[in-house]
Amino acid sequence: MKKGFKKLVSNIVLVVLYRALKVLSTLDSRVRKEFEALPDNFSVALRINPGDGELRVMKREGKLIRCTKRDSYDVVIAFKGIDSAFKVLTGQIGIARAYAEHRFSLKGDIGTTMGLVRMIDIAEAYLFPRIMTKRILRDVPYKERSSITVYRKVLLGV
Repeated sequence: MKKGFKKLVSNIVLVVLYRALKVLSTLDSRVRKEFEALPDNFSVALRINPGDGELRVMKREGKLIRCTKRDSYDVVIAFKGIDSAFKVLTGQIGIARAYAEHRFSLKGDIGTTMGLVRMIDIAEAYLFPRIMTKRILRDVPYKERSSITVYRKVLLGV
């Protein structure tokens, strides 16, 4: 596939992932628990390539917000290329496999990052069809809400 298409899709998925985590931090008790465990002003950057996309978020006053570019982040997950990012973000491979295959680098506390990964795994269970989540997640988390409710809030803000 063309790089431009992969970049576009990857950036759309990053926006949907941000919105899903924001919604699920209020709707799903497990995501809420992991989110509440993060310290205030905790910041995360998910990077693809310079110029290919980045999601920068921060926990501020108990809410997940997008943040502006900073000099440093508590956790940085940097994909080693658009192909790796595309495969992970579109559910072709899971984050555990991507880590094992050295498709991204991680800077920051791995213990705190594991909580973030658990939040993303739960979000994937809501966003992806079960046939995909069974392939990319070791244990498919159960859903406390319907995926339709989550999608409605993520896409429409309702």
